[in-house]
Amino acid sequence: MFKELQSELKQLFDAIQFEHPTAVSLTMKKRVGSVACDTIIASNNFQQFRRRLESAVLGSAAKRHGRRLLMVAVLEISGDNRPHYHCIIDRPYYCSFERFNAIVCEQWQKVDFGYHHVDIQDRADTGWTDYILKQRQTSSLFDSIDWANCQLIAE
Repeated sequence: MFKELQSELKQLFDAIQFEHPTAVSLTMKKRVGSVACDTIIASNNFQQFRRRLESAVLGSAAKRHGRRLLMVAVLEISGDNRPHYHCIIDRPYYCSFERFNAIVCEQWQKVDFGYHHVDIQDRADTGWTDYILKQRQTSSLFDSIDWANCQLIAE
């Protein structure tokens, strides 16, 4: 069952027309003040990040025309219970990798649960897709994908 789902999701993600897919890992704080991070808080925090990132990269088109970056976001909880995201984010052609890297790091630090550990690699490939679709111990593969924050179709 897992292998079938994994294969179908891989086909779906491989069919997305990324121009410059970027592999992004974003680590989250376990808690902020008295609020512990759970999957709902993580998704809301990532949504804030996504909006900030799209505004910084796409400019007024993000708000005025509803443009979004193609994106796949997978939430994972590490062995020490630290939530983190593995993503494929499409970097626009006019934004250099160095500039995109700086914007991602800057915007991640501005959200409440953004932790300092960020890893960004240019040109995400099928190996990265396989990695983000790996079998997880605590939740199902389908449930670990943050569907609310994925953008699978270019607008």
